[in-house]
Amino acid sequence: MNSPDIAEAAFARAWSVYLLIHSGIDENDARRASLQHFIEQRCMAGETDTELLAVEGLKYLKSLERPRKD
Repeated sequence: MNSPDIAEAAFARAWSVYLLIHSGIDENDARRASLQHFIEQRCMAGETDTELLAVEGLKYLKSLERPRKD
């Protein structure tokens, strides 16, 4: 599996799980593009494990939910 396939599979898995957990989120939410970018960056950095990328993507999305402390 080449890098674009890995990124695409990881993205699809992470986003679908996230939507299952957060049913009120629109499928085209801005977090979708952010997740896709995050996973692509991880692939470009050399990550090749689809499952690990999906989990890291979910963790990334979770981090976006936390309120920032200024």
